[in-house]
Amino acid sequence: MRTSISDTTKLRALIDAEARRAGFDAVAVTRPDAIPLAPARLAEFVAEGFHGSMDWIAETIGRRAEPSTLWPEVRSIIVLAMNYGPDRDPRDVLDKHDRGAISVYAHNRDYHDVMKGRLKEIAGKIVARAGGDVKVFVDTAPVMEKPLAEAAGLGWQGKHTNLVSREHGSWLFLGTIFTTAELEPDKAEIDHCGSCRACLDICPTDAFPAPYRLDARRCISYLTIENKGPIPREFREAIGNRIYGCDDCLAVCPWNKFASVAAEAKLAARENLREPEKKERNVAS
Repeated sequence: MRTSISDTTKLRALIDAEARRAGFDAVAVTRPDAIPLAPARLAEFVAEGFHGSMDWIAETIGRRAEPSTLWPEVRSIIVLAMNYGPDRDPRDVLDKHDRGAISVYAHNRDYHDVMKGRLKEIAGKIVARAGGDVKVFVDTAPVMEKPLAEAAGLGWQGKHTNLVSREHGSWLFLGTIFTTAELEPDKAEIDHCGSCRACLDICPTDAFPAPYRLDARRCISYLTIENKGPIPREFREAIGNRIYGCDDCLAVCPWNKFASVAAEAKLAARENLREPEKKERNVAS
């Protein structure tokens, strides 16, 4: 959908304003062809078996690697981010053996529910202003949000493979709006990790075979959430009191010194999920 420079400028201003109104902390635009290296990297990830039992990654690899394969009509991709920064270091609970450690992102409402409706509202405003068509995604389709966010300039994929922002550190939820509108893309972010390897060295299960590469089969978040079978014995001691996810590689990132606590009330930690009490029960080994 072709629009004039004036119309494009006004549409972008609308998007920025609506994103702020909806509680998003950052918004940027990229093109569907802005992640040319993603297909090969994803294919390598799957070929190595690093996706573990997440068969849906391999099954959707063709659509996942290239946004235009998922939806040929897309002309611009709007990437929006919502800060979920914690109000304390999530590693503090790891020494409390009578308590369970739950990943920060699961301390309150499901972020999918929080973000999806707001993205739809913004998408509706885009159609009302510019016409055309839109599609909204929050982990609901094979979309590679992190490479797209990097291409849009919201941050860069750190050595732990997660997005890192100079403003928000490692604590960002991502959502995308695919649109047929032609929007001026933002400048991609560059890597600011330098020689730091804090996220690699802190991993309790050595889930990073190399910088920027993750073997999900060794990742505690995968093992406690996505893994379809029993947790291998070799990882059980290292997992410790982590009962749902792991934040170690995120929490240790030096860029978190610039992060702020989540402003969205629905993402603020509920007390009963911060450090739930562990109760022992006898089960067969």
